[in-house]
Parts: sequence; structure tokens; C-alpha cells
Amino acid sequence: MTGEFTDEVINLDPEVFNLPLRRDIIHNVSVYWQKYGKILYNRAKGFGDVRGTGRKPTPQKGQGAARQGNRRAPQRAGGGVAHGPVPRDLTFPMNNKVRLLALKTMLSAKLYEDKLIFIDSEQIELPKTQLLDEIISPFKKDKLCFLTSQDIDENFKRASSNINLLHVKHA
Repeated sequence: MTGEFTDEVINLDPEVFNLPLRRDIIHNVSVYWQKYGKILYNRAKGFGDVRGTGRKPTPQKGQGAARQGNRRAPQRAGGGVAHGPVPRDLTFPMNNKVRLLALKTMLSAKLYEDKLIFIDSEQIELPKTQLLDEIISPFKKDKLCFLTSQDIDENFKRASSNINLLHVKHA
């Protein structure tokens, strides 16, 4: 956590860090997360929702007026909207195994691009954002994701909660 590079060799799991790049899976999962929980609430009143009678406004023949069927028709003032917006749920199902495969693929891609950084421990003495920001400032060119397999240190969790480009996940 001092920000210094070491020559220590790390053995990585080949099931996670030796996968080929699957752009299709990464794309599907990114679209899934963009649309996750997104619901369109816009709604217009249609033909059946507008108040009014179902009676013909003029007789079919004999008055010299155009043929009209209903006072609620879309072409009349106060009528319903034809083909208006309706509430829609944009989410779609995605298997957990596919999401996990996308995460493994992205970690493998970051390793191939040499953009993956490992730290020896996430222990910091005070839960201060400024301390953690100084430590990770050389690496903050891109979005950072910190994955850990054990419980996260409480000071590290509190210090990282206010850094914009750092996401701490429990793997």
C-alpha cells in the first residue's frame, strides 16, 4: 500500500486470468447493467382511456358531414392518442454464470493489457479518503476496481467510499 512496485511473483488462477476475450459477452452484460431496473413510465391516454361517449357524433348519411365513428377517436379534439407511449420494463434476464464469465474475461483482458495492479494488503491506519487517494493517485488514469476474497478492512472501506473512480467489491 505504499505505492512502490515489487518483483514478487504472484500465481494467478488460470480459470480466471487466462480466458480469451469474448466481446459478445462483455457487450451483453454491459447492456444488461445499463438497462437493469430501467422502466419507462411515460403513458398517454389511448382510445379506451379517454372519457366520452361511444355514440356517433353525426349520422352516417344525410347530414352532409364526414363519416365519424366515435368522439374518442384520435383525430378528434379531446380524443385518445394513437400509438402513444406506454410503460415498459427494459430489463431482460441474464444468467449469473454469464455475468461471472464477463467479469473473468474483463480481468483477463486487463491482465493482457498490463493494466491490472495487485496490492499486498488493504490495511490503512486511518479511515481517511485523502490517505487512500494519495496511495492510488499514480494508478487513477482509468476506473479502478478493487476485488478481495476476504473481509474488507473497515478503514479501507470507509476511505474508499468517497473516491469517484474506485469501486471495492467482495469477490
